[in-house]
Amino acid sequence: MRDGTGGEPRPHASWDGSTDPELVVATPERVSFTYETANVGSRFVAQVIDSLVLLGLLLGLGAAALLIGLLTGNSTVPALLVLVGGLVVLAGYFIVSEAVWSGQTLGKRAMRLRAVDIRGGPLSVGQAIVRNLVRIVDFLPAYYLAGAVAIFVTRRNQRLGDLAAGTVVVRERQAVRLQELAASVPGPAAQPRWRRRLDPTMRRFVIAYSGRRNELPPARRAELAGRLEPALRALLPDLVERSGALAALDQLADEEGAG
Repeated sequence: MRDGTGGEPRPHASWDGSTDPELVVATPERVSFTYETANVGSRFVAQVIDSLVLLGLLLGLGAAALLIGLLTGNSTVPALLVLVGGLVVLAGYFIVSEAVWSGQTLGKRAMRLRAVDIRGGPLSVGQAIVRNLVRIVDFLPAYYLAGAVAIFVTRRNQRLGDLAAGTVVVRERQAVRLQELAASVPGPAAQPRWRRRLDPTMRRFVIAYSGRRNELPPARRAELAGRLEPALRALLPDLVERSGALAALDQLADEEGAG
């Protein structure tokens, strides 16, 4: 699926047809993965944390204004500082945090949540601005009542700001890194296929590789296998010694595909 600008294909999001609030993303390489959307409970806790952070910032701003007033004997400057500074803090905290931290605030980080594009891509600066400007509407008529109702009634657990910006808040999942795979030491190598136990991180990679290997050029497959050689040698030392790391990786992919 092209992004409409003539650039690289962008991920395409859809629903898997189940009742679970999961966002299914298909990459241009035809590999699918899912995001679990955040429910109202986890988002409420994240919002409470962010509210406490905002309260601390506003109290600090008020203390600074009070100190300036005491030192200068002028009440106008402190009043303007509180008014203008307070508006900047309230409006800018969420926008700046999500734009800089790719969809996260301190509250979202604590709860392992992230706002992403509805197609599964990273949050853009424009989306961060839109979803947080509409936050004012979500807040009405009392503490995020409109936003909570929207989360309950939308299938993707979106508040009004998410609907306006084309975003969704998801739970983060631990990424699979080649460094982790290379450092992992799986179980005994002599075990037959039906008894072999792969490290969970290794298994996720092997399953992903199994689905994509026919589309990967030989050089890329050999590169991946070479970077994983320590882990592959621990699993299949004889095969690695005899035929190389790529043969071992392909055998694991065959076994996972058959299992």
